[in-house]
Amino acid sequence: MHIVLSFFSTRPVEGLERNHAGYAQAHGYEHVVVDGTGVFGERQGVLHRYHAIYQQLLRLPDGGLLLVLDAFSVVYAPHDLAAVAQGHDAVVSSQGQEVALPTPSGMILRATPEIRERVRALVLRLSRWAMYLPDCTAMAEVELLGQAFPVHPFHERLRSGHFASVQTVWQNGSALDSLHDAAPLVAHNAPEWERRDGLWRPSPSYDFRYVQALLEEASARASGTPLRPAQASEAAARAERAPALHLNEGAQIAFVTLHTHHIAGYADLHERSLSAYCRRHGYAYHAYREAPGFLPGDLRASAGNWAKAHLVRHHLPQHEFVFWIDADILAVDQAQPVEPLVADREFIIGTDHCAWPVNSCMFGLRRTPAMQHLADRMCERIESTPDRSSVYASGGDQQLIMETLMEFSMIDARHVVDAMTLGVSPIYATRSHRFVHFPAQLNHYRAVTMAVWDRWSTRACGDGPAAA
Repeated sequence: MHIVLSFFSTRPVEGLERNHAGYAQAHGYEHVVVDGTGVFGERQGVLHRYHAIYQQLLRLPDGGLLLVLDAFSVVYAPHDLAAVAQGHDAVVSSQGQEVALPTPSGMILRATPEIRERVRALVLRLSRWAMYLPDCTAMAEVELLGQAFPVHPFHERLRSGHFASVQTVWQNGSALDSLHDAAPLVAHNAPEWERRDGLWRPSPSYDFRYVQALLEEASARASGTPLRPAQASEAAARAERAPALHLNEGAQIAFVTLHTHHIAGYADLHERSLSAYCRRHGYAYHAYREAPGFLPGDLRASAGNWAKAHLVRHHLPQHEFVFWIDADILAVDQAQPVEPLVADREFIIGTDHCAWPVNSCMFGLRRTPAMQHLADRMCERIESTPDRSSVYASGGDQQLIMETLMEFSMIDARHVVDAMTLGVSPIYATRSHRFVHFPAQLNHYRAVTMAVWDRWSTRACGDGPAAA
């Protein structure tokens, strides 16, 4: 008898519970689902998970195996559990390629007297940790887990030759492209916790919904039609093609963007999505695939984000309202027009989901003398910035645009909307949002995630808003 335990401390992405249940059913394992979403408090929720793990180990007969899954874990290659765990009584994998700390996602535990006792002792320590008792209050869950069990580097095969639980978002590389050949039992995107400034916290750019991309890839693999490797094929974008795409050039509302072959893996998805959106609603779309000649010479040599204000200013005389839109934004619910956003506004920009008052991924200006002056001032500030050597040099274009808005006393509710109205981050987004922004990701993962959302959008086109 073996058990697959699905413990959900947060609502899982659509289809994940079916993924876990399907694996258990295919092998005749018992599937136990524990809903931890009603337990309040981060530490109490963690303690609840380990109580559930201990409970299932006590239920198992000696030698039985427990596979621990969570909201970050996808059964990727449905190997026999006993075959994977052969020669091991406990498989607790590392968080990252060069991180010694463990992850609870995808753990395999064998019901033996020693393992049960280790888990019982771990539950006791975690209870003291959850109560903030001084002997372990400053520690993290993963530190306590690592003290209870040896940590197996996730990128090294087990004695059986299998990979048990693989972290798919590496900070220094790309795992997903080789995932099909590696065929791990579990692919996960659990947050990597690290101590910074004395506090344990996950990466600020962590995107929980990347799990959905793993789930789609696992489903495609199971059907015998694995998705194309996610690594962007930039070479294809270097092939001869027009330097720009211009649609509906006489329209009142326009979108402007710039993307070069360096980001073609995801930017081509953006261009296809925005082209369809603009054709549907009759908006203009100006997509530059290389820096245009009308930009100042030194600006053409800078990272593309520095050209936002100049490109908007260039097209402002042609249209009534011009939006800048980053090349990592998709039009997801394509049924929604933008006229309600710009009515009675001269300028619009959204707040950031992090600690910024604005996010320059998307902003729009109306063709008025005041907004022409604002665009000129943005361009002047950018041209006078000595270091534009990278996207984030000198604080990036976002810093310069924010400072210009502060100079014009425009960072207020007249011009700044919420973080969900324009380029909403996937951590907040649903399929019923108009535009979804995919920021601060390695290009490889950005392409994978955007491809998943683009498929959702494509399926929903013509049928009204997609389901959330």
